[in-house]
Amino acid sequence: MKLKDKRIVITGASAGIGLALSKRLIKSGARVACVARNKKAMEKQFGNRAVIISCDISDPVQLDAMFKKAENLLGGIDIFIANAGFAYYGTIGKPDWEKDKKIFLTNVVSPIYSLQRLSEGRKTPLIFMVTISGLGKMVLPGFALYNSTKFALDGFVRTYRMEKPKNIKIIPVYPVSTVTKFFNKAGGKDTPVPYPRQSTEFVAWCMESGLKTGVRSVYTSVIFLLRCMISRVFPIDLFAQGFERIRLKRWRCKQDLVMKGH
Repeated sequence: MKLKDKRIVITGASAGIGLALSKRLIKSGARVACVARNKKAMEKQFGNRAVIISCDISDPVQLDAMFKKAENLLGGIDIFIANAGFAYYGTIGKPDWEKDKKIFLTNVVSPIYSLQRLSEGRKTPLIFMVTISGLGKMVLPGFALYNSTKFALDGFVRTYRMEKPKNIKIIPVYPVSTVTKFFNKAGGKDTPVPYPRQSTEFVAWCMESGLKTGVRSVYTSVIFLLRCMISRVFPIDLFAQGFERIRLKRWRCKQDLVMKGH
C-alpha cells in the first residue's frame, strides 16, 4: 500500500519512535497529524509540514477534542498509530492510586478507546497500528507496572482479532529497547536498559514497512521473534530475568544513596 495522501494520526510524535516515524510518514507524502503534549517540540520539528495537535491522551476530554480536530483538518482518518506510552521502571513502590491509574489510562485505556471511537459505525477501511513493546511478550524485573499494561494491550489485540469487522486491520508492534530518553524518564539517568537495543530510526523504518506491506504484526528484532517462538517450549528467559534482577538491585542501591543525600 502506498502511503502518499493517506490521512494518518500518530500519538507520541514529539520524541523517540513517534518523532522518527512521523518524519518518515511526512516524507512519504502522507497527510500527518502529529499528537503529543509538547506542542513546541513538534512545531520545532515539523513546522507547517504536519498538523500539530497538543493532547494528553490519558484525558478523555482532550482525546475527543483531538479526534474532532484531526478529522476536521485531515478530512477523515485512514490510519491511526497509537504510539504514546507511559514510561516506568523500578519496584511498584508505595500505594499511589493516581500513578497506577495514569499508566493504565495512557498505555491501555487510551488505545482501546481510540479504536472504539474510530471503528464505531465505520464503513470505510481503517488501519490501527499500536506500539505494544517486546515487554508485552516477556517479563523482566523492574517493569512490573509497565509489563502489566503491555500484557493487557497484547491480550486485547489478540482477542479483538477474533471479533473485529473486516474493514478494520490492527497491526501490533513489538519493538525491543530503543536508544531514546524513554528509560531516563522511566527511572532516571542510571536506569539499566535491557538488551538487545535498536535505534528509533530502524524501528520507525520497520513500522513504515509494516504499513506498506500490510503485515499481521511488526517485530523489529529477528532475535526477539525467535525468542518468542522458542519460549513456548523452553524457559529461555531465565538468564535474562536473572541478569535484570541483579541490575535492578544495583539501581535500587543507587536510588537509596541519592535519597540519603550521598
